[in-house]
Amino acid sequence: MKLSILDQVPRSSESTNEIALKETADLALAAENLGYHRYWIAEHHDLDALLSPSPEILIAYIGAKTYSIRLGAGAILLPHYKPYKVAENFNMLANLFPGRIDLGLGRSPGGSAEASEALSENFIENVHQMDEKTETLMHFLRRDFPEAHRFSTLKAAPVPYEKPQVFMLGTSEKSAHLASKHNLNYVYGHFMNNENGKHVLNAYRNKKEDGQAFACVSVLCADTQEEAELLQRSVRVWQAFHSMNQPIGAIPTKSEAAYLLNQLDTKTREQIEKSDSTTIVGDKTTVKAKLDELSEALQLEELMVVTHAPELRDRLHSYRLLTEIYPQLVSL
Repeated sequence: MKLSILDQVPRSSESTNEIALKETADLALAAENLGYHRYWIAEHHDLDALLSPSPEILIAYIGAKTYSIRLGAGAILLPHYKPYKVAENFNMLANLFPGRIDLGLGRSPGGSAEASEALSENFIENVHQMDEKTETLMHFLRRDFPEAHRFSTLKAAPVPYEKPQVFMLGTSEKSAHLASKHNLNYVYGHFMNNENGKHVLNAYRNKKEDGQAFACVSVLCADTQEEAELLQRSVRVWQAFHSMNQPIGAIPTKSEAAYLLNQLDTKTREQIEKSDSTTIVGDKTTVKAKLDELSEALQLEELMVVTHAPELRDRLHSYRLLTEIYPQLVSL
Protein backbone atom coordinates (compact mmCIF):
# COMPACT_ATOMS: atom_id res chain seq x y z
CA MET A 1 0.00 0.00 0.00
CA LYS A 2 1.11 3.57 -0.73
CA LEU A 3 0.35 7.00 0.71
CA SER A 4 -0.90 9.82 -1.52
CA ILE A 5 -2.47 13.27 -1.12
CA LEU A 6 -5.54 15.02 -2.50
CA ASP A 7 -5.25 18.79 -2.15
CA GLN A 8 -8.42 20.88 -2.33
CA VAL A 9 -6.21 23.97 -1.95
CA PRO A 10 -7.86 25.45 1.15
CA ARG A 11 -7.11 29.02 2.23
CA SER A 12 -6.80 29.95 5.89
CA SER A 13 -8.05 33.24 7.29
CA GLU A 14 -4.46 34.37 7.89
CA SER A 15 -3.45 33.84 4.26
CA THR A 16 -4.19 35.36 0.85
CA ASN A 17 -5.04 33.68 -2.44
CA GLU A 18 -1.53 34.34 -3.74
CA ILE A 19 0.14 32.87 -0.66
CA ALA A 20 -2.20 29.87 -0.48
CA LEU A 21 -1.51 28.94 -4.11
CA LYS A 22 2.24 29.20 -3.59
CA GLU A 23 1.88 27.07 -0.45
CA THR A 24 0.27 24.34 -2.54
CA ALA A 25 3.52 23.90 -4.46
CA ASP A 26 5.49 24.06 -1.20
CA LEU A 27 3.28 21.35 0.26
CA ALA A 28 3.67 19.16 -2.84
CA LEU A 29 7.45 19.43 -2.66
CA ALA A 30 7.35 18.56 1.05
CA ALA A 31 5.11 15.58 0.24
CA GLU A 32 7.60 14.42 -2.38
CA ASN A 33 10.43 14.68 0.14
CA LEU A 34 8.36 12.75 2.69
CA GLY A 35 7.87 9.92 0.19
CA TYR A 36 4.24 10.35 -0.83
CA HIS A 37 3.35 8.61 -4.11
CA ARG A 38 0.82 11.00 -5.72
CA TYR A 39 -0.28 14.59 -5.30
CA TRP A 40 -3.66 15.40 -6.84
CA ILE A 41 -5.53 18.69 -7.16
CA ALA A 42 -9.32 18.80 -6.84
CA GLU A 43 -11.67 20.92 -8.94
CA HIS A 44 -14.09 23.40 -7.31
CA HIS A 45 -15.83 26.52 -8.57
CA ASP A 46 -16.89 29.78 -6.91
CA LEU A 47 -15.71 28.77 -3.44
CA ASP A 48 -13.66 31.45 -1.69
CA ALA A 49 -11.84 29.02 0.60
CA LEU A 50 -11.01 26.31 -1.99
CA LEU A 51 -8.72 27.70 -4.67
CA SER A 52 -8.80 25.02 -7.33
CA PRO A 53 -11.02 25.81 -10.32
CA SER A 54 -8.27 24.79 -12.78
CA PRO A 55 -6.34 21.67 -11.70
CA GLU A 56 -4.38 21.61 -14.98
CA ILE A 57 -2.78 24.99 -14.26
CA LEU A 58 -1.76 24.04 -10.73
CA ILE A 59 -0.41 20.68 -11.91
CA ALA A 60 1.88 22.49 -14.35
CA TYR A 61 2.97 24.93 -11.63
CA ILE A 62 3.66 22.13 -9.14
CA GLY A 63 5.34 19.97 -11.77
CA ALA A 64 7.90 22.66 -12.44
CA LYS A 65 8.86 22.68 -8.75
CA THR A 66 8.93 18.92 -8.07
CA TYR A 67 10.92 16.06 -9.52
CA SER A 68 9.40 12.61 -9.06
CA ILE A 69 6.01 12.60 -7.32
CA ARG A 70 3.04 11.68 -9.56
CA LEU A 71 0.72 14.61 -10.23
CA GLY A 72 -2.91 14.59 -11.22
CA ALA A 73 -6.43 15.91 -11.06
CA GLY A 74 -8.86 14.56 -8.54
CA ALA A 75 -10.95 15.13 -10.51
CA ILE A 76 -11.56 16.85 -13.81
CA LEU A 77 -15.35 17.22 -13.81
CA LEU A 78 -15.94 15.85 -17.30
CA PRO A 79 -19.60 16.92 -17.75
CA HIS A 80 -18.38 20.53 -17.94
CA TYR A 81 -15.89 19.95 -20.77
CA LYS A 82 -15.29 18.57 -24.24
CA PRO A 83 -13.24 15.34 -24.14
CA TYR A 84 -10.87 16.56 -26.84
CA LYS A 85 -9.71 19.56 -24.81
CA VAL A 86 -9.22 17.42 -21.70
CA ALA A 87 -7.12 14.98 -23.75
CA GLU A 88 -5.03 17.84 -25.16
CA ASN A 89 -4.41 19.32 -21.71
CA PHE A 90 -3.30 16.05 -20.13
CA ASN A 91 -1.25 14.93 -23.10
CA MET A 92 0.56 18.26 -22.82
CA LEU A 93 1.18 17.66 -19.11
CA ALA A 94 2.35 14.11 -19.86
CA ASN A 95 4.91 15.54 -22.28
CA LEU A 96 6.11 18.13 -19.77
CA PHE A 97 6.36 15.65 -16.88
CA PRO A 98 6.92 12.18 -18.41
CA GLY A 99 5.72 9.23 -16.38
CA ARG A 100 4.18 11.42 -13.68
CA ILE A 101 0.70 12.42 -14.84
CA ASP A 102 -2.65 11.04 -13.64
CA LEU A 103 -6.08 12.05 -14.91
CA GLY A 104 -8.92 11.55 -12.47
CA LEU A 105 -12.45 11.96 -13.79
CA GLY A 106 -15.61 12.89 -11.90
CA ARG A 107 -19.19 13.82 -12.66
CA SER A 108 -20.14 16.11 -9.78
CA PRO A 109 -20.84 19.82 -10.42
CA GLY A 110 -18.03 21.07 -8.16
CA GLY A 111 -19.95 24.19 -7.18
CA SER A 112 -23.26 26.00 -7.29
CA ALA A 113 -26.00 25.64 -9.89
CA GLU A 114 -25.03 29.07 -11.19
CA ALA A 115 -21.41 27.99 -11.62
CA SER A 116 -22.51 24.88 -13.49
CA GLU A 117 -24.67 26.94 -15.81
CA ALA A 118 -21.81 29.33 -16.49
CA LEU A 119 -19.46 26.43 -17.24
CA SER A 120 -21.61 24.09 -19.28
CA GLU A 121 -25.20 25.33 -19.31
CA ASN A 122 -27.31 22.15 -19.00
CA PHE A 123 -25.29 20.21 -16.43
CA ILE A 124 -27.83 17.41 -15.87
CA GLU A 125 -27.94 16.67 -19.58
CA ASN A 126 -24.14 16.60 -19.65
CA VAL A 127 -24.06 14.18 -16.71
CA HIS A 128 -26.29 11.85 -18.70
CA GLN A 129 -23.61 11.92 -21.41
CA MET A 130 -20.82 10.89 -19.00
CA ASP A 131 -20.56 7.39 -20.46
CA GLU A 132 -20.24 8.73 -24.01
CA LYS A 133 -17.84 11.51 -22.98
CA THR A 134 -15.62 9.03 -21.16
CA GLU A 135 -15.53 6.71 -24.17
CA THR A 136 -14.60 9.59 -26.49
CA LEU A 137 -11.89 10.82 -24.12
CA MET A 138 -10.32 7.37 -23.88
CA HIS A 139 -10.30 7.02 -27.67
CA PHE A 140 -8.41 10.31 -27.91
CA LEU A 141 -5.89 9.22 -25.26
CA ARG A 142 -5.40 5.76 -26.78
CA ARG A 143 -5.63 6.98 -30.40
CA ASP A 144 -7.91 4.11 -31.35
CA PHE A 145 -11.06 5.53 -32.90
CA PRO A 146 -12.60 3.17 -35.50
CA GLU A 147 -11.51 4.07 -39.03
CA ALA A 148 -15.00 5.24 -39.97
CA HIS A 149 -15.25 7.60 -37.00
CA ARG A 150 -15.20 11.33 -37.77
CA PHE A 151 -12.31 11.81 -35.31
CA SER A 152 -10.21 8.87 -36.53
CA THR A 153 -7.49 11.12 -37.98
CA LEU A 154 -7.61 13.73 -35.20
CA LYS A 155 -4.78 13.73 -32.65
CA ALA A 156 -4.83 15.26 -29.16
CA ALA A 157 -1.38 16.68 -29.83
CA PRO A 158 1.26 16.72 -28.58
CA VAL A 159 0.96 12.96 -28.14
CA PRO A 160 3.17 11.80 -25.24
CA TYR A 161 5.40 8.75 -25.15
CA GLU A 162 3.71 7.63 -21.91
CA LYS A 163 -0.03 8.25 -21.62
CA PRO A 164 -1.59 9.63 -18.42
CA GLN A 165 -2.96 7.04 -16.03
CA VAL A 166 -6.74 7.49 -15.92
CA PHE A 167 -8.97 7.03 -12.87
CA MET A 168 -12.68 7.34 -12.23
CA LEU A 169 -13.61 8.96 -8.91
CA GLY A 170 -16.94 8.46 -7.20
CA THR A 171 -19.00 7.27 -4.25
CA SER A 172 -21.56 5.06 -5.96
CA GLU A 173 -21.86 1.69 -7.64
CA LYS A 174 -22.72 3.54 -10.84
CA SER A 175 -19.32 5.24 -10.92
CA ALA A 176 -17.60 1.93 -10.16
CA HIS A 177 -19.38 0.27 -13.08
CA LEU A 178 -18.46 3.18 -15.34
CA ALA A 179 -14.80 2.75 -14.37
CA SER A 180 -14.80 -0.98 -15.05
CA LYS A 181 -16.68 -0.55 -18.34
CA HIS A 182 -14.03 1.81 -19.69
CA ASN A 183 -11.09 -0.13 -18.22
CA LEU A 184 -10.19 2.64 -15.76
CA ASN A 185 -8.74 2.60 -12.27
CA TYR A 186 -11.10 3.63 -9.45
CA VAL A 187 -10.95 5.87 -6.37
CA TYR A 188 -13.70 5.83 -3.78
CA GLY A 189 -14.40 9.20 -2.10
CA HIS A 190 -14.62 8.03 1.50
CA PHE A 191 -14.26 11.64 2.70
CA MET A 192 -17.61 12.39 1.02
CA ASN A 193 -19.41 9.15 1.94
CA ASN A 194 -17.92 6.90 4.61
CA GLU A 195 -20.71 4.31 4.64
CA ASN A 196 -20.67 2.69 1.21
CA GLY A 197 -17.00 2.09 0.46
CA LYS A 198 -16.80 -1.67 0.86
CA HIS A 199 -19.85 -2.27 -1.33
CA VAL A 200 -18.72 0.12 -4.08
CA LEU A 201 -15.10 -1.07 -4.16
CA ASN A 202 -16.27 -4.70 -4.28
CA ALA A 203 -18.57 -3.83 -7.18
CA TYR A 204 -15.55 -2.46 -9.05
CA ARG A 205 -13.23 -5.35 -8.17
CA ASN A 206 -15.83 -7.92 -9.19
CA LYS A 207 -15.88 -6.37 -12.67
CA LYS A 208 -12.18 -5.51 -13.03
CA GLU A 209 -9.73 -7.63 -11.10
CA ASP A 210 -6.58 -6.04 -12.53
CA GLY A 211 -7.46 -2.36 -11.93
CA GLN A 212 -6.00 -0.14 -9.26
CA ALA A 213 -8.57 0.64 -6.57
CA PHE A 214 -8.13 2.82 -3.53
CA ALA A 215 -9.93 5.33 -1.34
CA CYS A 216 -9.51 8.99 -0.49
CA VAL A 217 -9.91 9.58 3.25
CA SER A 218 -10.11 12.77 5.31
CA VAL A 219 -7.52 12.70 8.09
CA LEU A 220 -6.33 15.27 10.62
CA CYS A 221 -3.49 14.10 12.86
CA ALA A 222 -1.73 16.14 15.58
CA ASP A 223 0.66 15.54 18.45
CA THR A 224 -2.19 15.15 20.94
CA GLN A 225 -5.86 14.21 20.72
CA GLU A 226 -6.81 17.58 22.21
CA GLU A 227 -4.82 19.55 19.62
CA ALA A 228 -6.28 17.52 16.75
CA GLU A 229 -9.82 18.15 17.97
CA LEU A 230 -9.16 21.88 18.34
CA LEU A 231 -7.88 22.04 14.77
CA GLN A 232 -10.87 20.05 13.56
CA ARG A 233 -13.20 22.47 15.36
CA SER A 234 -11.97 25.21 13.02
CA VAL A 235 -12.86 23.04 10.03
CA ARG A 236 -16.28 22.20 11.51
CA VAL A 237 -17.04 25.90 12.02
CA TRP A 238 -16.00 26.72 8.46
CA GLN A 239 -18.16 23.90 7.05
CA ALA A 240 -21.11 24.76 9.31
CA PHE A 241 -21.23 28.42 8.32
CA HIS A 242 -21.08 27.40 4.67
CA SER A 243 -23.99 24.97 5.14
CA MET A 244 -25.98 27.77 6.84
CA ASN A 245 -25.43 29.97 3.75
CA GLN A 246 -23.19 32.24 5.80
CA PRO A 247 -19.82 31.43 4.22
CA ILE A 248 -16.89 32.92 6.13
CA GLY A 249 -14.52 32.73 3.16
CA ALA A 250 -11.64 30.85 4.75
CA ILE A 251 -10.84 28.32 7.44
CA PRO A 252 -10.66 30.22 10.76
CA THR A 253 -7.82 29.94 13.23
CA LYS A 254 -8.49 28.18 16.53
CA SER A 255 -9.14 31.48 18.31
CA GLU A 256 -11.37 32.75 15.50
CA ALA A 257 -13.35 29.52 15.57
CA ALA A 258 -13.91 29.90 19.31
CA TYR A 259 -15.09 33.48 18.80
CA LEU A 260 -17.48 32.50 15.99
CA LEU A 261 -18.95 29.69 18.08
CA ASN A 262 -19.58 32.07 20.97
CA GLN A 263 -21.69 34.26 18.71
CA LEU A 264 -24.15 31.41 18.14
CA ASP A 265 -26.97 30.23 20.35
CA THR A 266 -26.30 27.21 22.55
CA LYS A 267 -28.29 24.75 20.44
CA THR A 268 -26.54 25.69 17.17
CA ARG A 269 -23.13 25.64 18.87
CA GLU A 270 -23.74 22.14 20.24
CA GLN A 271 -24.96 20.92 16.85
CA ILE A 272 -21.74 22.10 15.22
CA GLU A 273 -19.46 20.65 17.89
CA LYS A 274 -21.24 17.28 17.90
CA SER A 275 -22.00 16.98 14.19
CA ASP A 276 -21.01 13.80 12.39
CA SER A 277 -17.85 13.94 10.32
CA THR A 278 -16.16 11.61 7.89
CA THR A 279 -12.75 12.88 9.11
CA ILE A 280 -10.46 10.65 11.13
CA VAL A 281 -9.15 12.95 13.88
CA GLY A 282 -6.62 12.32 16.62
CA ASP A 283 -3.08 11.66 17.71
CA LYS A 284 -0.91 9.05 16.00
CA THR A 285 -2.28 6.15 18.06
CA THR A 286 -5.91 7.01 17.40
CA VAL A 287 -5.40 7.73 13.71
CA LYS A 288 -3.40 4.53 13.15
CA ALA A 289 -6.04 2.37 14.79
CA LYS A 290 -8.84 3.87 12.68
CA LEU A 291 -6.87 3.81 9.42
CA ASP A 292 -5.75 0.21 10.01
CA GLU A 293 -9.37 -0.80 10.54
CA LEU A 294 -10.49 1.07 7.43
CA SER A 295 -7.67 -0.27 5.25
CA GLU A 296 -8.47 -3.83 6.26
CA ALA A 297 -12.20 -3.38 5.70
CA LEU A 298 -11.76 -1.83 2.25
CA GLN A 299 -8.71 -3.92 1.26
CA LEU A 300 -6.90 -0.78 0.16
CA GLU A 301 -3.95 -0.89 -2.19
CA GLU A 302 -3.33 2.80 -1.69
CA LEU A 303 -4.47 5.41 0.80
CA MET A 304 -5.07 8.93 -0.50
CA VAL A 305 -5.45 11.56 2.21
CA VAL A 306 -7.17 14.95 2.18
CA THR A 307 -6.49 17.24 5.12
CA HIS A 308 -8.07 20.54 6.08
CA ALA A 309 -6.69 22.60 8.96
CA PRO A 310 -6.40 26.28 9.92
CA GLU A 311 -2.85 26.75 8.61
CA LEU A 312 -0.37 25.16 6.22
CA ARG A 313 1.91 24.08 9.06
CA ASP A 314 -0.97 22.13 10.64
CA ARG A 315 -1.64 20.28 7.38
CA LEU A 316 2.04 19.59 6.74
CA HIS A 317 2.51 18.30 10.30
CA SER A 318 -0.46 15.96 9.86
CA TYR A 319 1.04 14.56 6.65
CA ARG A 320 4.42 14.20 8.35
CA LEU A 321 2.88 12.29 11.27
CA LEU A 322 1.23 9.88 8.82
CA THR A 323 4.64 8.96 7.42
CA GLU A 324 5.77 8.25 10.99
CA ILE A 325 2.72 6.03 11.51
CA TYR A 326 3.37 4.17 8.24
CA PRO A 327 7.08 4.45 7.43
CA GLN A 328 6.81 1.32 5.28
CA LEU A 329 4.35 3.08 2.93
CA VAL A 330 6.61 5.88 1.78
CA SER A 331 9.30 5.65 -0.89
CA LEU A 332 12.34 7.81 -0.13
